[in-house]
Amino acid sequence: MKNLTLPNKLTIIRIIAVPIFVISAIAKNSGLAISVFIFCVITDFLDGLIARKQGQRTPLGAFLDPLADKFLLISAFITFAALKEIPVWIPIVIITKNIIIFFGWWLRLQLTGNAVVSPTLFGKLSTVLEMTVIFFILTGVSEKILFIFTYLMLFSIIVSTFNYIFWGIKEIEK
Repeated sequence: MKNLTLPNKLTIIRIIAVPIFVISAIAKNSGLAISVFIFCVITDFLDGLIARKQGQRTPLGAFLDPLADKFLLISAFITFAALKEIPVWIPIVIITKNIIIFFGWWLRLQLTGNAVVSPTLFGKLSTVLEMTVIFFILTGVSEKILFIFTYLMLFSIIVSTFNYIFWGIKEIEK
């Protein structure tokens, strides 16, 4: 890890923290699960901020950062579904979105040679809402508030997916 930038080190630590989060959630150690989750959210914010402000953006970071986000979010929703905290169809929607985006990225890469995918406003919004829903599940927020935020999250996921599809088609058509 000697040659890694600080943002990349934070991202790697975040990836390593995900199994700790999952195990603590399964063990019903809500204090540890909440702490690890908040740590992951804060380091996600910090690694991006540091990379931008200090000119430390790297291809490794561009690959690892979204991977770390997906690893945390998908693991959390699968864990909550396994614990019967949420319906199974919610992680299925989230996983389906990520599969569609991945295959769209791969197809665009094959056709255009362009591997760069910039996050969209709706993509960022859906990530924030996913993190919010996870936090609400961990903290036991009222079912009414959880219901509202879950459906806002699902709406943003659907809009974001179609947004990425539309953007990818435009890129391929160029």
